[in-house]
Amino acid sequence: MSTTMSQNVSADEALALAHVRKLRGFYIHLAQYVVVIGFLAIVNLVTSPHYFWVIWPALGWGIGILFHGLRVFDRVPFLNGEWERQQVEKHLGRKL
Repeated sequence: MSTTMSQNVSADEALALAHVRKLRGFYIHLAQYVVVIGFLAIVNLVTSPHYFWVIWPALGWGIGILFHGLRVFDRVPFLNGEWERQQVEKHLGRKL
């Protein structure tokens, strides 16, 4: 980002841009999950159809995706924007 562009971005716009970047990161992560787990499922079905082992990496990575989504969509009470604002206010000793 150029210096002149960053100077023209308000604080609200900067927060919105940061949120959109987090959303993009989540959707990229989700797409990677779908592609890789889909590929692993095909490999699993071709090589050992009697044992569905792909469930283990799908569950492990899926838990990571779940927590990533909870964070991005502000569903974790102690990690959302409101909590951050309260902590800043507590540190400053005043309301924002």
